[in-house]
Amino acid sequence: MKKLVTIVSLLVSLPYVTNAESIDGTLAVDAGAANSVQNSANTQVANNQLSSTGASYDANAKDVQQASTIPASTNGGYSFLEGPFVGVEGSGIVSAKADGLSTSGLSFGLRFGAQNTEWRTMAVLERYSSSEDYNNYIRGLLQLDYYFLGMDNLMIDAYAIRPYAGVNAGAISEDTKVDTVRTLTYGGQLGATMNLTNQVDLDVGYRYNLSASDRIDHTTGLAVGVHFKY
Repeated sequence: MKKLVTIVSLLVSLPYVTNAESIDGTLAVDAGAANSVQNSANTQVANNQLSSTGASYDANAKDVQQASTIPASTNGGYSFLEGPFVGVEGSGIVSAKADGLSTSGLSFGLRFGAQNTEWRTMAVLERYSSSEDYNNYIRGLLQLDYYFLGMDNLMIDAYAIRPYAGVNAGAISEDTKVDTVRTLTYGGQLGATMNLTNQVDLDVGYRYNLSASDRIDHTTGLAVGVHFKY
């Protein structure tokens, strides 16, 4: 009799046990779905936060992988160094006379030219005013420069400092107390350019010139120029 009561009790309680298992199973499935939704939300938030850095986030793997992107050049590949330009210059000049005397003074001029990664051609028109009245002149030069280190050997990449060496030739019209003398001049220069902005560079150079006239033996000067590339 006791066994029969026990069996009946078990049969009566069996549906409740089944329902409890079903409820537990349903809750487990719902919890898994909730976790999946939460992981998707976390992935979306993480990707939004990392999108500016080029990275991706996987919530399931718990890992961050950098995107395979090539960083942009900090100076645009130096393309702004090439092309035509205009500029101005100022120089401190010492002019040595054939008789051993010399004068010093300042000159101001204009520059026009073009350049690429290795060469620069430039026309210079300047007016020199000496400390003495008898040695003022206007000089025009055609200058050819070579950037001898090349683009792969820049001293400081951020400013693109490029040393150069070159030659020049031109003419001088000199005003004296007595008359006006016109003669040829030729020489060379050493210097370097440095970028100030993407379109403006600074040029500092030393120029040495000889003259075909007996009046002027040679001139030396330190020239500072600013160029605008257009």
